[in-house]
Amino acid sequence: MTPTPVSTLTEVSAPPQASPARRLRQLALLDTNVVVISVVLANLLRAFSSVVLTRLLVPEVFGIAGVIASIIFAFSMVSDLGFQAFVVRHPDGDKPRFLDTIWTMAVLRSVVLTCAVFLLAPTIAGLFGKPELTSVIAVSAFFFVIEGAASLTLLTALRHRKVLKLSLIEIAVLVVQILLSFILAYLWRSYWAILASMLAGSAFKTLLSYVLFPNSLRKPAVDRLYVRELWGFARFVTGSSIITLLLLQGDKFALGRLMSLDDFGFYILAGNLAAAPLAFTTAYASRVLFPTYSQAWRDGEENLRALFYAKRRLPSLFYCFAAGGLIGCAPLVIAVLYDPRYAASAIYLQILAIAPLFALASYSGNETLTATGHIKATFQANLAKLAWFCIAGPAGYALGGVLGLVLAVGLMEIPPVILKWTQMHRLKLLDLSQELLFLAAGGAGIVIGAVGDQLIRPLL
Repeated sequence: MTPTPVSTLTEVSAPPQASPARRLRQLALLDTNVVVISVVLANLLRAFSSVVLTRLLVPEVFGIAGVIASIIFAFSMVSDLGFQAFVVRHPDGDKPRFLDTIWTMAVLRSVVLTCAVFLLAPTIAGLFGKPELTSVIAVSAFFFVIEGAASLTLLTALRHRKVLKLSLIEIAVLVVQILLSFILAYLWRSYWAILASMLAGSAFKTLLSYVLFPNSLRKPAVDRLYVRELWGFARFVTGSSIITLLLLQGDKFALGRLMSLDDFGFYILAGNLAAAPLAFTTAYASRVLFPTYSQAWRDGEENLRALFYAKRRLPSLFYCFAAGGLIGCAPLVIAVLYDPRYAASAIYLQILAIAPLFALASYSGNETLTATGHIKATFQANLAKLAWFCIAGPAGYALGGVLGLVLAVGLMEIPPVILKWTQMHRLKLLDLSQELLFLAAGGAGIVIGAVGDQLIRPLL
């Protein structure tokens, strides 16, 4: 039998060339691209929402919304049992008995939290120095029971890497919540519009968790083995979550008491805008850089430092330039998005936008160290931030009042960056010239943003 020529074999076995449209679709549906696109879309929707709502509601409403968000976040983190990580990584994560037990524990936790916040509402309002918020805090307690009643399909979907479906659900919930907030804000013109839309959005998400997935219904069950495993796992999660709580909400607890509701509303709006770039840094570092770095480490890549910087060079340059631009043109951003009542938000945005400028260097360094086996990097970085806030926060307030405390918050990413650079230098993974180049791009963004602000804002 005459052998088939190699060239013929190649032609026969080669897959048909995909069309440009098909290749573009495949590229867009990659997990990392889905995450980036959904983050960008969510940030655009939130920005649009704030533009509309600031024209329907007074600044005080956003201060109240910030207080409610801080309370919900605080109780959630203090009681965090790590359900998501536990279900995603557990070998029995698809077994009905396991899921029934975890769902039961989640419901019990949500009921306890709802009762606690409802009963403690007067005390919490008093701690903020705003007893008039007792009723809205009490109603916000029902957020926990609504969220806790959701099906565990939202977690098993993540376990099975259904990133696209989960992202679409999040966007759909956000759209419904935003539209409802517009309608209620127009009709009610009060902070109840924000709270009602938030609760409705949570209820819609819970509904979708049952409707859009098969085998979504669960029944009460308690398996002692699984409960013991969950508690053993949760002990470490809760400790880390409490540190994260102190880092992310410490400024809001302090400023919520020190500021009037109007001024706190300006701060919350500025913080939301400054946090938009952080959504990218978190997703990019954890879902793009970390897998790449981990694979290179496992494969024994000889020049890890070169690979690390080659992977993040262009994104870091563009990101730092844009983050610097936000600092420089913050007054212009506020003037474009909001009416003159909100002009006071500009100074807060300029200060808080400093943190995102350093965030990508911080998060990238963290993933570099973790990928190479130095798993304490995240904990050490959180301790560095906590130490900075505990020292610089009171010092800043003593020297500069509220703005001094805000400045301490804006500079919070610098201590962990220095710590990580020091650790990377010891491991010969640091290229300081590249890091300084990224910061130089940020400096250029600040200058160009400031020039643009001076030229364009007078024309508005």
